Amino acid sequence: MLELNVYCIEKTPHLSMPVTGLRMLEEQKKVRLSFEIDRENRRKFPYAPLLGVYGGGKRILFDLADGYGTEVEHAQPWVAGQADFVFRRSFSPKENEKLPPELGKRIHPLGFHFHVSCPKNPIDEVCSWNERKSALFQYVCNGRPRSFFTLDRFECPPKPCEQPKVLFYTRLWHVPENDELYENVVRMNQMRVRLVKELRKCYGRQFMGGIQFDPKEVVRYGSLMVGIPETRRMRYLQMMHMADICIGSTGLHDSIGWKTAEYIAASKAVVNEALCFEVPGNFREGVNYLSFTSAEECLAQVEYLMADPECIYEMALANQTYYRTYVRPDRMMANALKQVFPDWEGGKGLYENQRRDTRL
Repeated sequence: MLELNVYCIEKTPHLSMPVTGLRMLEEQKKVRLSFEIDRENRRKFPYAPLLGVYGGGKRILFDLADGYGTEVEHAQPWVAGQADFVFRRSFSPKENEKLPPELGKRIHPLGFHFHVSCPKNPIDEVCSWNERKSALFQYVCNGRPRSFFTLDRFECPPKPCEQPKVLFYTRLWHVPENDELYENVVRMNQMRVRLVKELRKCYGRQFMGGIQFDPKEVVRYGSLMVGIPETRRMRYLQMMHMADICIGSTGLHDSIGWKTAEYIAASKAVVNEALCFEVPGNFREGVNYLSFTSAEECLAQVEYLMADPECIYEMALANQTYYRTYVRPDRMMANALKQVFPDWEGGKGLYENQRRDTRL
């Protein structure tokens, strides 16, 4: 059995999915794990969304950072130099080309990401006083603790529809004008506001969504906002399961939004802002999703699906297959480990086991 030491410096939600995948593999007796959470940063990890996995004579880093911001860009030579393999959530061949070839070739795509937990997930365990305060805040905002949101809260079988419903809930970000992200955030917020406004106008009761309540923007966008209870995570997931077409927008640093992975886990038809990063496998335009670069293009893609419920169902089926093969946390981590350890027996037969174990 493959024995792995797992290391991080902070219990950030960015690490919940890879740790969940490792824990699932351990429950399936594919690996044996030991965890170390080192808040004193003894190994000098440059940022929190890094997960170190060491075993079998290999050093592996899973990088869950949003994109290639200044901090991440400057740290990439260090990250690659500290590992035999690096799996990045935000994977860009163009960015990797800026690195020395012997470093860039060590970096591989990890794939979609969302915050999901499992029993005995150390990332979501509450131990210290600060963690209790954070857990209380999460409970107030989401109605449940982070550990509550296990795979069964997301997974849903594809279902045919006659009168499709469209979903797009979103939030606005705020950064100072002198921040490196300022222009990116302005464009991102403008796109999200425009999408909510146009989708609500076009589809009325067939549209579920709005902007999360934001006291800083009530005067400008109050009519587009929804109440706090509606955007609590438990309620949001209930609404997502009722939808047929789900809209995804680009996140900070041009990252792929976490909600896009949730849509795939729930076997939904996806209309997504054009992807700036690559993911593993055959996640294909026109099969798994339709892309857009403007609000007008988004509306055109939604209208195309609304007019063809059979196409919605076929896309849902395609995303169910892609989820089982590449996104489900144990599959995602098994795919990565299989690249590091080609002879690892734990990667064999996992897909067949999933078909028996999952509700899908």
